[in-house]
Order: sequence, then structure tokens, then C-alpha cells
Amino acid sequence: MNKEFTAVGKRITQKDVVLKATGEAIFVPDVKLQGQLWGKILHSKYAHAKFTIDKTRALALPGVVCVITYEDTPKIPYCRSFRDMPMTASGQLQHSDEFILADKARFVGDPIAAVAAVDEKTAEAAIELLEADVKYEVLPFVIDPRDALKPGAPVIHDYSPNNNPVNSTPPPWLAIGDLEKGFAESDLVVEDNFYCSRQIQSHLETQSCCATVDSNNKITVYSPNQLAHPFRRELGKMFNHPVGKINVVTPYVGGSFGCRLSCHTEPICVMLALKTRKPVKLVNSKEEDFTTIDARTPHYLHAKLGLKKDGTLHAMELNVTTWGGGYVSRAMLAGGIMLIWGLGHYRCPNMNGSCKLAYTNTPLGGAMRGFGNPEVMWGIDQLMDRACVELGLDPVEMTLKNTKHAGETCNTGLPIESTYIDDCINEGAKAIGWKEKRGKNKGGTKTLKRGVGMSTMTHCSGAWPLLLEHSGAIIKFNEDGSANLIINPGSPGTHIYGSLSQVAAEVLGISVDDIYVVAGETEKTLFDLGSHASRSMYVTGHAVRIAAEEARKELLAYAAKMLAETPDDLDIKDGQVFVKANPGKKISVAKVSATAIYGARGDGHTISGKGCFVPHHNSPPTAAYFAEVEVDTETGVTKVLNFVSAVDCGKAINPMTVEGQCEGGVQQGLGYGLTEDYVFNPATGATATGNFTTYKIPGAPDMPLETKIIIIDKPDPKGPFGAKGVGEPGLVGIAPAIMNAIHDAVGVRVTDLPIKPEAILKALKEKASK
Repeated sequence: MNKEFTAVGKRITQKDVVLKATGEAIFVPDVKLQGQLWGKILHSKYAHAKFTIDKTRALALPGVVCVITYEDTPKIPYCRSFRDMPMTASGQLQHSDEFILADKARFVGDPIAAVAAVDEKTAEAAIELLEADVKYEVLPFVIDPRDALKPGAPVIHDYSPNNNPVNSTPPPWLAIGDLEKGFAESDLVVEDNFYCSRQIQSHLETQSCCATVDSNNKITVYSPNQLAHPFRRELGKMFNHPVGKINVVTPYVGGSFGCRLSCHTEPICVMLALKTRKPVKLVNSKEEDFTTIDARTPHYLHAKLGLKKDGTLHAMELNVTTWGGGYVSRAMLAGGIMLIWGLGHYRCPNMNGSCKLAYTNTPLGGAMRGFGNPEVMWGIDQLMDRACVELGLDPVEMTLKNTKHAGETCNTGLPIESTYIDDCINEGAKAIGWKEKRGKNKGGTKTLKRGVGMSTMTHCSGAWPLLLEHSGAIIKFNEDGSANLIINPGSPGTHIYGSLSQVAAEVLGISVDDIYVVAGETEKTLFDLGSHASRSMYVTGHAVRIAAEEARKELLAYAAKMLAETPDDLDIKDGQVFVKANPGKKISVAKVSATAIYGARGDGHTISGKGCFVPHHNSPPTAAYFAEVEVDTETGVTKVLNFVSAVDCGKAINPMTVEGQCEGGVQQGLGYGLTEDYVFNPATGATATGNFTTYKIPGAPDMPLETKIIIIDKPDPKGPFGAKGVGEPGLVGIAPAIMNAIHDAVGVRVTDLPIKPEAILKALKEKASK
């Protein structure tokens, strides 16, 4: 681990940057196939309704090729987040509760019909005719999950008459001790109710798909889905089609942050292609993205902590009501994973919790960056800060007292391989000026109050052992000494291709510039679960390492013959194979590769390697977050002046990528904490914040005056070259750190996200009245 790396740890420019900067990169909306039709979807305008659709006028419109409704589709229920992937530690599966087109509208925006036409304008005209020719039988609807669980609430799915498809409890390693006794033994008990809001992923590329079926009945689907191989299998089930005759192509992806974990319009697009036998393209509007596809699952959380006088955490209880939408999607996992993150972060001898999932007549709850962790830490770390205030303790010192260390059980039930969270806390506190600023209103005025706050988190590097987890990679040398890295982890903006190329280059002894990534098609790549759970470097990185080691072994064996040496006596550096004891005796990798292919006598072959990796460990990344805020007591507006994120992601393969991920996380965390407010019209169930005009994401003027990212950069014993995951941790603790800083500034708290100015003013008024 202490060796001098040639590729790992270097700040390289990403491999796709030029194509993206010049506009040459092809995204799904850019795909143009011969004879391509345009698809459009008719969405329900009611939150809950039965309906009938007269297709006559739409079909008669010149240029319309196909109109489909529920009756025209296979009656095979599916789960858009892939049912056969176990979704809990016990192996419980997702519910298959959805059809390609709805049999009954269950939220405003539910797809109820679709058309394919010769151009976009004609498709839109057909949708207008269909909309006029729908007859609805409007049904009672329910928005709030707490109301949905009450007796007599409207039934959304017949199989679940109480709108409660599943309840979750913590896994056995987190349901420990005696909760009642633990609270009785505690010197201080703090508890509160928290609302963890729905957040839109706000990716640039809207949901899109292009599908075609050839004369051999092979289906090709162009999709931004980030779990391409599991998605292909799910398509096979939906359409009762051989998986080997389905190719999922993932071109460049214009962002995801979790929403591409599920399939959305793709089944509809494939259905239109099967019906018309022509290529069909479907591209959502931004309003359709806001109202019809998965977003961060909202929750109501009741959190309760018991502590000793010295700040030692002694008991913790978390009870969650998860706001599912009209279908379960990933909301089924969202509440249960909250329990795992929340109960698994701090050391505590007495813990338990529960989660109830509720169907509602609203758009679907899905995954978003951090998936459950930002939500649960919003509540837990507010209570930790509150306990510090009541016990007269420093939050930095109390947090250090309760953090877990290597060898203890982590959130996934496995031993912690490494954790440098103490370094994150200490370095972050120093960078924000904690001792100088905490409780001192340093730099504030009579109406502009300043404060500092903190939060911490533990996440994961992949989903083992909770979910299916493995990756494959192939490396093959070309005759010029370059190598193709054939992988398919999904790349929704994480720059993983560059970092994986660094791993390959480090093993192979060649330049990163000579690694060419081949990715994006299921029929050309080995199985890879895809991009989620901060897994790509930790799991796919190991697969790349194994493939590179195998290719390196073949290369050295062939070079040994050419140099009349033994493979063990050779090494590779800067594209040269040389004798370790006599570095002047060498041969280029290019010459070895070319000779193996073209100059061989009876044993010619392409030098290559294959790697498959299944982790039996999980090294959790950790982080600490520190905010300095200024609160205007006359308007309630909060400005984040400075923010520090200190992250333990093991060895940073590319520090620039790590910094970029964490800086982006701060922006999204600011939005989650302060501005992004997804609102429903209570009278209709329709989304009232359906675009960026009414749904505010932070822009450049809203960012902190200074943002500092600290990379601890200490290697993990199990990660590839010591690396751990880092994609999600950048976001997790932003909101609670801001809220705790607000309390330090003005002495009030808000428990519902986002932190609205009017809520701050209300709390200040209540404080003054007391």
C-alpha cells in the first residue's frame, strides 16, 4: 500500500470530457434509427380513477401508426426496480404491482395509453385526441401515508386492502439489547418527529428510450438505465422474451442520482416497437420527469435517543412511515434501509426500530443519492446536537465518543474493515474553526446571527450482503500496446470510467491514456450489477484489477519467451517490459502484443484477462460535515457561508473525481436542506411544483462563499488499491449540519424538510413568546 503509484492517486482528466464538451457524445435523445417513430404517453389527470379509452379518432389521424392501452399489453405484472433482486437481508422480494400501462390510474401522471406516430407533432396531436376521448370514473384518493394507513382509506391495490404492502424491522445485528431497559437507564432521553421530504434528482437529461425489434425478433433498447444487466432480465420477463435476444445499450447518461435504477418509459417504448415493428423513440418533457418517475422517497420519522451524562449513547429507537406512491418501486426498500443506516452508524447497546410502507395516490418513491441515509441522519444528528446542548457537551467530543472503529460491526452486519471517521471529525472541525466559532456568533450582528453545526455518517461500498453483488471485466491488449477495458458498471456522471482505467493502468504498467474503455452494451460485456450503493470502484474496481492481473501474467509470460527470461524476473513500467536485475534489457509492451498476434508461430493469441469479483466484505466510507451559517432573524432566510466535507473513502484513486463528487453533494444537500420543496395540491393530488420554476434547486448564488473538501486518503485493507465508495457520501449529512448550525446561531430548530424561512420565523416567534 505504501508503494509509489504511477496511475493510482493521480488527478487525471476524465476520458469522456472532450466528447461531452464538444457535443459529440451521444445520449439517448440523440439516437436516430432508420424509420424511427415518435412515441408519446397519455397520463391520467386524476389521482385515482377507473377509465375507458376510445382509440378510434387517434388511430384515424394521418401519421399515427399505433395506439396502445392496457388491453394491448402483456398482463405480466412487474416491479420497475427489478423484483428478483432480494430487497432485504432476509431475502424478501419486491412486489410486482405494475403493468406496462395502467389498468387503473393510481396517481396524477400514471401512464394509461401511448401512441407511435411518424413525427413528434403528430404523436402529440394523437395524445390530445385520446385525452378528449377518455371517460373517467373518479375515485376517492389519499395523499398522506399516515392517512392511507387509517381504516376506511381508499384502497389503491386490491391485494393490499390496508394500503400497507410490507412492514420492515431491523436485521438481527441491529435489533439488540433491551430497548425499554436502555431508556430507563439513560440520564437523558430526547425524541422528536421529523419529515424527510421528497427530492427530485434534477438530472439534465430527461427520461428517454429508443427501442427497435429486428427481423430475427432481437430487441435492442437504448436506455440511460444504470443497472443494464438486471434491467435486461426484467424486460425478458415482462415480454416473455429470451434474454439472449435483448441488448440494452447505455450511451452517455445525462445524470441520474438514483432515478435510473428503475425502468420508467422503456417497457412502453418496447411495446410500441413490438407492435409497429419499427424503431420508436420516447423522450419525456421535464414536467413528465417531475410528475411521473421515481424521486427520493419521503418519510415520517420518529427518532428517540437515550444517553448517559457523559454523552455515551445508550438506547436508540427509530420508527418510520414510508411514503410510497401508487406503486411500490424502491420505496419498499427505502424505509428498511433507513433503519440500517441509522441504527448502524453510532455505537449503541440497545437498539430497535420499525418501518411501515404505505401506498398513496402520488408519484412513486424511489432511490436518490444516499438512499435513506440523508433522511435518517436528518433526525438522528439533530437529536445528538440537542442532547449535547442539554448535557452541556461539545458535539465534536460527544460524536467522537460514540463513533465505531475498525473491527466493530458495521451497518451491513460485517466487521468494519477500516474507518477514519475520527480523522474526518477532527480535520473538519479544524477547517471550519469550530472552537473559535461554536456558540460565539462570531462575525454576526444584531439581526444577522452566525453559528456552526456538524453531522456525520457511515455508508457502504456496495450492497453486500444485503443485495445481489458482483461485477465482471475483460481486458485485451491491442497490437500497439494499448488495451481495451470492457466493462459495464453504468456511468451516470460519476467519472468511473477514468478511475477504473487508472486501476487497469496501474496493474498493467502502461499509461492511463492507453486504456480505451468499451462499455454500454449488455451483449458485449460481462455481467455487472451496475451503478448504485457507491459500489463501482469497490466492486467493479476489483473485477478490473483481477482482469488486469491476468492480462499482465499473460503478457509477462510471452515477453519472457522473447527475452529468454523467466516471468518472475520481469516487471512492467511506462509501457516497457524489463528485467528487474538488468533494466536495460527490455522490450515494449507494443512489440510483445503485436508479436503475440501477428508474429507468432503456432501459438498466436490476443493477450487478455478476465475478472469476476463477488465481495464477501464491505468497507464503509465515513464522513463528517461542518456548516457555518448566517440567519437573518427578520426574514428567516439562512445563508450558508462556509461548508467543509471531510471524507474517508480509503485511497482516492482520482482525488479530482472525489472532490467533484463531494462538491456536487454539497449543492444537492443544500437543496435538500433549504430550498427543494415538492408540493401536492390537496384538492386534486396533482403536483404543484412540476418544473424548475416552482421547484427551486440551488444555483451559483446560493452556494457557500467557501466550500472545502478534505480527503483523508488512508487506504482500506480490502478495497482495490485501498479505495472505498464515495459517490453518495458527499450528500448525506449536509442538511442536519446546516440545521444544527442554525440552532447554534438563533436557538431554534425545524424538524420538517426543507428548512423554510417562514418556519424559522415561526420558531423564533414561539421562542420569544416563552
